[in-house]
Amino acid sequence: MHAARAQSAESTDAAPAATAAVAEPVGSAFSVQLNFDYATAYFYHGIIQEDCGLILQPAAKITANLTDGDGGKLDAFFGTWNSFHGQKTAAATQGDFTEYWYESDLYAGLTYTRGEWSATANYIILTSPSDAYETVQELDLTLAFDDSKALSDWAMHPYATLGIETGADGSDGGGTRPGTYLELGVAPGFATDIHETPVTFSFPAAVGLSLSNYYEDASGNDGTFGFAQVSAKASVPLPIGARYGQWTLNTGVSLLFLGDHTEQYNGGDGEQVIGTVGLQLNF
Repeated sequence: MHAARAQSAESTDAAPAATAAVAEPVGSAFSVQLNFDYATAYFYHGIIQEDCGLILQPAAKITANLTDGDGGKLDAFFGTWNSFHGQKTAAATQGDFTEYWYESDLYAGLTYTRGEWSATANYIILTSPSDAYETVQELDLTLAFDDSKALSDWAMHPYATLGIETGADGSDGGGTRPGTYLELGVAPGFATDIHETPVTFSFPAAVGLSLSNYYEDASGNDGTFGFAQVSAKASVPLPIGARYGQWTLNTGVSLLFLGDHTEQYNGGDGEQVIGTVGLQLNF
């Protein structure tokens, strides 16, 4: 996908703005989440997509609770994530709205939760309506641990994600070999009241690594270290009646440190500051 693909040929990594934890309505097996975010730059797993002009990223996700009992909780989800660029990033189409529509992703999966552990399998298809890059397909497997009971306010919420590219093209460029990606991260945080307004702060940090062919250079050599990212995010509920869902204002800033090959994709710049702000609606 992606500008890097266009040169040789997405997060979190332009990490999305902070997301508030919102409880599902009691008695409902379905929940819907809508997001509309602005980002100052978009990197996918440390790979530059765009860092200039207007970048708008709307998304939608539907979750259905399939089972919830002594044996654990099983949820199914389906969603879409999109990125529109005022710079018409690497667009091959001309003369219509799609030249601004850099990326459109479809994904679906399952999350099984039992106790403090959760396991997610997510299949994602990353397409470009503007034909800026060839379609990429990836299977992501995530294992997460909620250490809140053990560490309380010091909980780190660690997770690991294994990404396996299954299509003919990779995120590091058109025609490159499909790769395997590993992300390790934590997301500590806390909630407090500021002038009687509840605010949730989080401080995610992540490292992205290539296990095989994920960060290849022009010669086909793979680089193990892709990126490290540290972020500070805040979420504030908006005073809109519950009849219209639960609205949240999210904002964040991230500092991205790139590896040798992802630095090459980024024109030789090894660091990037990324700001985000957006609205989230849950119902």
